[in-house]
Amino acid sequence: MMELPEYTDGRFRLYRKDTDESKDYPEEILIDQNMTIWYNEISVFDRLKYELGQGGIEITMKIRIPRYKAIDSKCVCVIDGAQHQVYNAAHMANKYGFLETELTLVRPDKEVRIL
Repeated sequence: MMELPEYTDGRFRLYRKDTDESKDYPEEILIDQNMTIWYNEISVFDRLKYELGQGGIEITMKIRIPRYKAIDSKCVCVIDGAQHQVYNAAHMANKYGFLETELTLVRPDKEVRIL
Protein backbone atom coordinates (compact mmCIF):
# COMPACT_ATOMS: atom_id res chain seq x y z
CA MET A 1 0.00 0.00 0.00
CA MET A 2 1.28 3.44 -0.93
CA GLU A 3 1.82 5.97 1.82
CA LEU A 4 1.71 9.70 1.25
CA PRO A 5 4.82 11.46 2.54
CA GLU A 6 4.37 13.49 5.72
CA TYR A 7 6.32 16.64 6.43
CA THR A 8 5.59 17.26 10.09
CA ASP A 9 8.95 17.91 11.75
CA GLY A 10 8.89 21.65 11.16
CA ARG A 11 8.77 24.43 8.64
CA PHE A 12 11.16 27.03 7.30
CA ARG A 13 11.03 30.35 5.52
CA LEU A 14 12.93 30.41 2.21
CA TYR A 15 15.29 33.26 1.24
CA ARG A 16 17.66 33.79 -1.69
CA LYS A 17 21.04 35.51 -1.42
CA ASP A 18 21.56 38.64 -3.48
CA THR A 19 23.91 41.62 -3.52
CA ASP A 20 22.81 45.15 -2.67
CA GLU A 21 25.00 47.48 -4.72
CA SER A 22 23.10 50.69 -3.92
CA LYS A 23 25.59 51.70 -1.21
CA ASP A 24 29.27 52.63 -1.33
CA TYR A 25 30.24 48.98 -0.98
CA PRO A 26 28.29 45.86 -2.05
CA GLU A 27 26.46 44.09 0.75
CA GLU A 28 25.08 40.55 0.72
CA ILE A 29 21.36 40.45 1.60
CA LEU A 30 18.58 37.88 1.78
CA ILE A 31 15.48 38.34 -0.36
CA ASP A 32 12.30 36.73 1.02
CA GLN A 33 10.86 34.23 -1.49
CA ASN A 34 7.45 34.45 0.24
CA MET A 35 7.45 30.69 0.86
CA THR A 36 7.02 28.68 4.02
CA ILE A 37 7.85 25.01 3.41
CA TRP A 38 7.16 22.08 5.73
CA TYR A 39 9.93 19.49 6.09
CA ASN A 40 10.79 16.09 7.48
CA GLU A 41 14.15 15.86 9.25
CA ILE A 42 16.43 12.98 8.26
CA SER A 43 19.55 11.53 9.86
CA VAL A 44 22.98 12.98 9.27
CA PHE A 45 25.54 10.19 9.33
CA ASP A 46 28.86 10.60 11.16
CA ARG A 47 30.82 9.88 7.98
CA LEU A 48 29.23 12.83 6.16
CA LYS A 49 29.78 15.11 9.17
CA TYR A 50 33.43 14.03 9.30
CA GLU A 51 34.05 14.42 5.56
CA LEU A 52 32.57 17.91 5.37
CA GLY A 53 34.11 18.85 8.72
CA GLN A 54 37.55 18.24 7.22
CA GLY A 55 36.83 21.11 4.84
CA GLY A 56 35.62 23.38 7.65
CA ILE A 57 31.93 22.90 6.81
CA GLU A 58 29.53 22.25 9.71
CA ILE A 59 26.32 20.42 8.80
CA THR A 60 23.41 21.70 10.85
CA MET A 61 20.72 19.33 9.53
CA LYS A 62 19.35 17.34 6.59
CA ILE A 63 15.73 17.71 5.62
CA ARG A 64 13.33 16.38 3.00
CA ILE A 65 10.63 18.50 1.36
CA PRO A 66 8.21 18.07 -1.53
CA ARG A 67 10.16 18.52 -4.77
CA TYR A 68 11.12 22.12 -5.45
CA LYS A 69 13.80 22.50 -8.10
CA ALA A 70 14.30 26.24 -7.56
CA ILE A 71 16.23 25.61 -4.34
CA ASP A 72 20.01 25.72 -4.76
CA SER A 73 23.17 26.78 -2.90
CA LYS A 74 22.17 30.46 -3.16
CA CYS A 75 19.22 29.77 -0.84
CA VAL A 76 19.00 30.14 2.93
CA CYS A 77 16.43 28.45 5.15
CA VAL A 78 15.43 30.23 8.35
CA ILE A 79 14.33 27.70 10.96
CA ASP A 80 13.34 28.94 14.43
CA GLY A 81 15.13 32.24 13.76
CA ALA A 82 18.44 30.62 12.75
CA GLN A 83 19.89 30.85 9.23
CA HIS A 84 20.92 27.62 7.50
CA GLN A 85 22.73 27.81 4.14
CA VAL A 86 21.72 25.22 1.53
CA TYR A 87 24.88 23.25 0.78
CA ASN A 88 23.30 20.67 -1.50
CA ALA A 89 19.87 19.98 -2.97
CA ALA A 90 19.19 16.48 -4.34
CA HIS A 91 15.98 15.85 -6.27
CA MET A 92 14.66 12.29 -6.18
CA ALA A 93 11.63 10.03 -5.98
CA ASN A 94 10.92 8.12 -2.77
CA LYS A 95 10.15 4.38 -2.73
CA TYR A 96 6.50 5.09 -3.60
CA GLY A 97 7.36 7.38 -6.52
CA PHE A 98 6.61 10.74 -4.84
CA LEU A 99 8.99 13.47 -5.98
CA GLU A 100 11.02 15.02 -3.16
CA THR A 101 14.02 17.28 -2.59
CA GLU A 102 16.61 16.45 0.05
CA LEU A 103 18.51 19.44 1.44
CA THR A 104 21.84 19.40 3.24
CA LEU A 105 22.01 22.51 5.41
CA VAL A 106 25.20 24.02 6.84
CA ARG A 107 26.10 26.83 9.19
CA PRO A 108 26.62 29.99 7.09
CA ASP A 109 29.95 31.81 7.20
CA LYS A 110 28.10 34.84 8.58
CA GLU A 111 24.57 35.96 9.31
CA VAL A 112 23.19 37.90 6.34
CA ARG A 113 20.79 40.82 6.67
CA ILE A 114 17.23 39.97 5.66
CA LEU A 115 15.66 42.54 3.37
